[in-house]
Amino acid sequence: MAQKYFEGVAHANLYAKFRPSPPQNLGNEIISYLKKKYTGDLNLCLDVGCGNGQSSNLFSPYFQKVIATDASPAQVEVAKTMNHPPNINFLVGVAEELPVKDGSVQLVTASQACHWFDLATFFEETKRVLCPGGIVALSGYTFPKFLHPTKANDLQRAFDLLYYERTGSFWGKGRELVDNEYFDIILPFKDFTREEFWTKPITTTMSEFVGYITTWSGFQNYCKVHGSNAGEEILEEFTSSCRKACENYEENAQLLITRKYFLLMGRV
Repeated sequence: MAQKYFEGVAHANLYAKFRPSPPQNLGNEIISYLKKKYTGDLNLCLDVGCGNGQSSNLFSPYFQKVIATDASPAQVEVAKTMNHPPNINFLVGVAEELPVKDGSVQLVTASQACHWFDLATFFEETKRVLCPGGIVALSGYTFPKFLHPTKANDLQRAFDLLYYERTGSFWGKGRELVDNEYFDIILPFKDFTREEFWTKPITTTMSEFVGYITTWSGFQNYCKVHGSNAGEEILEEFTSSCRKACENYEENAQLLITRKYFLLMGRV
């Protein structure tokens, strides 16, 4: 079964506030690939491991209905309070038991989620629910890359200390698939293809960036073991290093970052 790391409502609210929404060109790539060989109506998209629905919105304009599922009741609860299009239906459910009929889906997608699935079982379920010509699309993104004319390496060293040294042993099995950009995942489908791209530069603040760090399952697990005060200490260590590197960055000073997205697609 899928691993579960985003269970609490407080964590789900952080996720909704600070996790990035996928760029529109990710959705465009997926829909373009689907339409290369599928010419029927787009009745149903299934977004698995949807979180708060960050990626579900990408597909709402194209499909009559989007069913978005997540194993965490808290994530689904928070998603239902947000301003999503009315044709998205949020349900609690696991990736290994998809809540739709055989051959009823044109697109099964998962964004920054499939590394927590039991992939063999998920792929069998995907084959069951996809209609002829339908596709599966699995996407993920790397940690942010800092863009700074002189201090990018110093910022990266502070980040690497937080990820590898402080929280590294608190991540669940599957995180290594993201670190390897899903190169270890082979889709058992026809027309298997891989795409990747970097986002345009994104402006964020130090406080927003720290908020994003608090959404990590590795950080949340660290706090469960060592306590919230210890969690605050490693966040302060990170921000202090960034301030030192960049001449006393203020809390709301701007940082410039980019992310690499990677996308695996296949067709039944």
